[in-house]
Formats: sequence, structure tokens, C-alpha cells
Amino acid sequence: MMINKALLAISLIVCLLVTAHHLSAQTQVEAEQLFKLPLSADSGILGMRVAGNKVFVVNTVGRFVRYDLETREALNGRAPAEKIIDFDVVLGQLVYLDGEGKIAGRTRPTWPDQSYAACRIDVSTEGLLLSGGARAVFLDKNATEPFYINDLAMVRPIDNGYLWAMQMRNRNGRWNADLYDSFGNLMHEVYEFSDAFDPSGLEIGPIGPEGELLVSAIENNVRKLSLIASNGYMFWKMDGPPKRFPRDIAFDSQGNMLVLEVKNQDVWLTRWKLTHPEG
Repeated sequence: MMINKALLAISLIVCLLVTAHHLSAQTQVEAEQLFKLPLSADSGILGMRVAGNKVFVVNTVGRFVRYDLETREALNGRAPAEKIIDFDVVLGQLVYLDGEGKIAGRTRPTWPDQSYAACRIDVSTEGLLLSGGARAVFLDKNATEPFYINDLAMVRPIDNGYLWAMQMRNRNGRWNADLYDSFGNLMHEVYEFSDAFDPSGLEIGPIGPEGELLVSAIENNVRKLSLIASNGYMFWKMDGPPKRFPRDIAFDSQGNMLVLEVKNQDVWLTRWKLTHPEG
């Protein structure tokens, strides 16, 4: 690994105005370019993960960049994998799904060495969640065999053993965002979208700083982002950035949105500070 210091970009502050769904005024976005990545837009970037003040950006062949939001130093490295499908971070180290669907990197010694029909990997305080296949898979920290969660495909874990899930739970054709436990039991019916919500490209995550669920979807040919809290409120809904990478959005410890954006074929890590009108 080589440590690249002094990779400081001149911060460019841009104020944008985006329409909020449920507010009469507008949400103000202050966008600050933090760092130009040493990875090209066509290098197979999977996206980013945030662990503390560190941002990890990884591509499909295992090359990664770790950027420190405080010191603004960057470290380049490579994971020992020919192919990575998805990744997360545990104790400052990568854990990932390799090209065979096996869990590699920072794993637990008791976890079974087997392939999984999954394309997403998410870590929580309770263990590991695999999703993207016909059913989700939960691995407790000390599990010796996987627990399969039927009928829940679009799920994301939060700390304290809960899962966010998006699905059409009822026959009315409406989408629901609900909380389940790690074994797929419905714990709390949280939010039901309206009949007008008929999205394409629906995705959920990342999880917000207070356990909120970010929902991303294409509506009327525009990418929309919604933040839903466990108390049943949609905090805001706004236009999102063009999606170029699978995990292109994250949150820092202050609740600011981090975005991977492409500018003139350069990939930038950008921080969006959102200011919502009162009321």
C-alpha cells in the first residue's frame, strides 16, 4: 500500500436549489468537492462506504482508496481478490463478496465457507446481511450456518438487530417501508407510499445517521431521494444526483450526504450539506 498525502483538492462550493416533496419552500444544497479519486469513471467503481471519518471507495478488481474526512489524506491499496461484487467495512478493513459469491476479507472464523446467491453485503452490530437474491441471508456474529429470510429481498440492516425492508406488503399495490428483526419477523409498520409512487430503479440505502432509510427511485424520468424515519415520517424528498455507481451515496457522522459524482470524466467525492426550510 502507498500512502498518498497532500491529495487536497481546492474546495469548490456550489449552491444548488432542489425541490423538496413535502415542503412549500426549497431545500438548499451546499456542495463541496472534497477529493478527486485516482480511479477513472470506467474502472468498475462499486461505490463507497463510510466508517467513522474514513471513506472507502472500491472497484470490481479490488483496488480501493481510503480517504480521511478530517486530515484529507488518502491511502491507496488493493484487496486480494480477482473480482469483488460488493463490500462493506469492519474495524477499518474490507469484507466483501468475491466473484464466487463467497464472503472474504474481514470475516468471522465460525462463518461457513460457501457461496451465496447475493449481490449486496451489509454489516451491522449484530452480524452480516446478504441480499439481492431471491431471499436474504443473515449471519450472526457467531453463526456456524446461515439463516435464510424468505420473502424479503430488498433489505438493509441497522444497528440493534433491526432491518429496513421495502416491499408491496398488501394487495393494494402500494409500496411499504417497514422494520423487521434480523430473522424476518415484522416488528413495526412504518411508512406506506401513495398510489402515485410507481417507481423504476428502486433501491434502498444507505442508512442515515439516526437509522433513517434513504430510498432512491426514478420518478417521471428524474432520480428522487427520500429519507424515511422509523417514526413514520418522510423527512424530505428531493432530486438526487445522476447515478453512475451502485453505492454512490453515503452519510458522514454529521449527517451530511456524501456523493460520488463524475465531472469531465473525473470522479469526485462531494459533500452535500442540506438545509431544509423550517415548518
